[in-house]
Amino acid sequence: MKFYKDQPGVWCLNRGWKFKETDCKDLPCGIRHDDIYDYTKAGGAKGPAELSFDDSDWKPVSLPHDWVTGKSFDAQASPNHGYKKRGTGWYRLKFRLSEEDRNQQILLEFEGLSSKAFIYINGTLCKRQFYGYNSFCVDITDMVCFAPAVNLLAVRIEADAWEGWWYEGAGIYRNVWMVKKSPVHIAYQGVYVKPEQQADGTWKLDVETEVENSFGQEREMKLEAALYLDGNKKQELPCVSGTVPGYERIRYHQSIIVKQADIWNTENPVLYEVRSVCSVTNGEQAAGPNEITSPDTSFESQDYLNTRFGFRTIRLDADTGFWLNGENMKLRGFCCHQDHAGTGVAVPYALKEYRIRRLKKLGANAYRCAHNPDPEILDICDRLGMLVMEENRTFSSDEDTLAQVRGIIRNARNHPSVILYSIFNEEPLQGTLRGGRMAGRLRRAVHEMDSTRPVLGAFNGGYLEEEGAALSLDAVGINYNPMRYDEFHRKFPNIPLVGSETASAYMVRGEYENDEERHKIASYDESCAPWGDTHRDAWRWIMERQFVAGGFIWTGFDYRGEPTPFEWPSVATFFGTYDSCGFPKEACYLYQAFWTNEPMVHLAAPWGQGSMPGEPVKVLIISNCQEVEITVNGRLVQRKPADRYQPELIHVPYESGNLKAVGFRDGKPVAEHTLTAARKAYALRIETSGTQLRGDGLDALVVNVCAVDEEGNVVSDADQTVSFEISGGAELIGTGNGDPNSHEPDTAPYRKLFHGYAQAVIRNCGLDTVYIRVTAEGLKEDSVSLPVRRIPHIPYVEEAKDTVVEGWRMYHQLLDRRPDTLFSADVNDRNSFEPIEFHGRPQSEFTGKLNKFGVYQTRLSLTENHGNRYLYFPDIKGQVWVYLNDEQAAERVLQTLGAMKVEIPAAFGKTGICTVVIRNQNTENREAGICAPVILSEDNGLTPEE
Repeated sequence: MKFYKDQPGVWCLNRGWKFKETDCKDLPCGIRHDDIYDYTKAGGAKGPAELSFDDSDWKPVSLPHDWVTGKSFDAQASPNHGYKKRGTGWYRLKFRLSEEDRNQQILLEFEGLSSKAFIYINGTLCKRQFYGYNSFCVDITDMVCFAPAVNLLAVRIEADAWEGWWYEGAGIYRNVWMVKKSPVHIAYQGVYVKPEQQADGTWKLDVETEVENSFGQEREMKLEAALYLDGNKKQELPCVSGTVPGYERIRYHQSIIVKQADIWNTENPVLYEVRSVCSVTNGEQAAGPNEITSPDTSFESQDYLNTRFGFRTIRLDADTGFWLNGENMKLRGFCCHQDHAGTGVAVPYALKEYRIRRLKKLGANAYRCAHNPDPEILDICDRLGMLVMEENRTFSSDEDTLAQVRGIIRNARNHPSVILYSIFNEEPLQGTLRGGRMAGRLRRAVHEMDSTRPVLGAFNGGYLEEEGAALSLDAVGINYNPMRYDEFHRKFPNIPLVGSETASAYMVRGEYENDEERHKIASYDESCAPWGDTHRDAWRWIMERQFVAGGFIWTGFDYRGEPTPFEWPSVATFFGTYDSCGFPKEACYLYQAFWTNEPMVHLAAPWGQGSMPGEPVKVLIISNCQEVEITVNGRLVQRKPADRYQPELIHVPYESGNLKAVGFRDGKPVAEHTLTAARKAYALRIETSGTQLRGDGLDALVVNVCAVDEEGNVVSDADQTVSFEISGGAELIGTGNGDPNSHEPDTAPYRKLFHGYAQAVIRNCGLDTVYIRVTAEGLKEDSVSLPVRRIPHIPYVEEAKDTVVEGWRMYHQLLDRRPDTLFSADVNDRNSFEPIEFHGRPQSEFTGKLNKFGVYQTRLSLTENHGNRYLYFPDIKGQVWVYLNDEQAAERVLQTLGAMKVEIPAAFGKTGICTVVIRNQNTENREAGICAPVILSEDNGLTPEE
């Protein structure tokens, strides 16, 4: 779980959703006056946005969720999007808020939806979000109801257009959170921690905090903060106090000098915390008309927020490149799209961490969020010591885009991993006057929020134009075209340069011959896109130029869509250094040689994969050692000096046995790698990314499976279908094998081995021990059990399963006697019957009016009658008569309190009018009325939720 979510008042909304892919509108079914009149009012949205909408045939889902993974591949769909169609879908979640929440600010945070989203709460459209990659927050404080009432959160997602030319998925594909805060509180993303190193080596720590008042009454507050390291308080910041007017935000500053700080860097990423507390004494203030005073006048409401950050310095120099904490280093980076095999774009936190750890293993120190921000990636990179280029998706200077960019900066600016902001990628206007002006305005918007990091754009041209965007930015990123690095530096010697996107080399894991007909590309680093370079050439251009700050390789992992240089039946890209599962291609070992100093040697060759004795086998020798010795079955083939940036390609006559490489430094053997001709596949072997799962409902695990011979060697030509059986406290999310031409279903519990490997991703869903079993025809099965670790309770918003009857109206005046003939308002009359909701108390107009009659009415819309149906009144006071379409269905003659259950006869059909007449006979407290939401239930042996 993300650090900043593991705090009081934060609830997870990932469970209990209903989903359906449908283009159903939020419009009323009819066009009468009452239909249109009601629709135009607050809370008037219909269809799936309405609480009483029938979603009984919708699919239960948990988040994150990408509905495209469940679809079949379609040759008529877009190749860029992996030959899968998207469309429009709806999500619905019903939940309750307690009475204690009445005085809280209630926020919903969506980390990512694809693509256009419309957020409804209780029938009110409260947010339109047209940026599918950005996280955002919705304040629903004014729109929610409190127990016993039920709230409906409905989300319509339109994914029929494109924001990118790659697989984007569709759905609520990241987490959703509910945040409950005190009336006066620290605003959402309202803390900015800014450490600045002084000339004497000390640090000035400035903390800027926005305090918000969500209600109408002015409040006095005090703001306290302290600096912590590993849970230990180091220093207190000065306490500040002030007055916060109703519905306003006030910004406060607190500063201290830190004499000695542990530095965050890529090898030892030390993270500090600023713990902030905003305190308000509620009892001293008069309550507003919609607020409840605490009976304890000494009670102080407090809002807490812990902000993680690091002490570090960065500098981008036009001559010497990038500097971290005074140390000059190359940015050794990868560009990464966000999808993974089996899961689509709905990638759990643990899987994101798994991917970044695999990049770190190659010696990478930088990660480009291509081409969109992800808040969880920043948290992971903070902890693991990975530098980040945070990238905005949409290039424009309109108000909506500027607001989205400001949101990106608010989310990123406390993360020490973030060192660069990229405001665009490969924009046609990048070299024009229009592009220059837009870039300048975006840069200013960024620096208004955070002036400590350079702003660049990722150019694929136009960077030499003086009226273009290059001169409006702090630095320039060049995509490909490394032969123009020198030309740019000569023309603009004062502008720092980054290789923002490089290589675009092709490779398929396990393939060592090109086969255009079968869409196979060999693994010798000899193929690349027309605009790109091989891995070794791309990195050589960067290493030979000190003024180039570093480079970001395209890409870290294969991703769905964009199957260049092929189209159908290829459905994924060939660019990755790893495949889509994170299984290493031969390119991984190239970067290990380029970027690491730990001795390594690796042979890239299909040794024993169908070669005949004496047939030459093509071998690429990859090493960062000084010399490499090659032997076959102990017989020397050669021993030569090695160049880590230019690996040698040789041909070795095949013979059964071992091909071995030994790397030497200073004449001593320091690394070795052996290729053994594997025998027939004998068994399956499981390897998991962890030894346990956290019992939080969020944790995930990678289950890798390979086929091995009797000696345990991986059989690279094994292609059997593996079945995955998952039981206990985990569920299967998806499967994959890294084959860019595979059309197997992502969510199926089986997958063919591709060059000996396949993968499943599982997610925690309980506390029982997890059992994993894999089988394949003709192979010995394997199994493993993993414990689920109990952790402190993770608060989830629980689904309210009741079907609530909405649309109640009450006749505008009380009657002296029970009406002999039932009446209802004409469709053009929206005044005789007043709209009413039931929130745990009787109607005030009934109080004290003994022997008066009140009339309530609503229109029922029912599903098909599959059994006995009932109207359940959890709390109804007074003498009661219930009518369905003018026919009396129930009567409670005696004055009683509590629940009432009314059977709906089959003859009622699917729609009709329900009328309730109540007489106030309560002589004790003189109250009457419908006091709680009315529930529609079926006779299933269960009592409706109280």
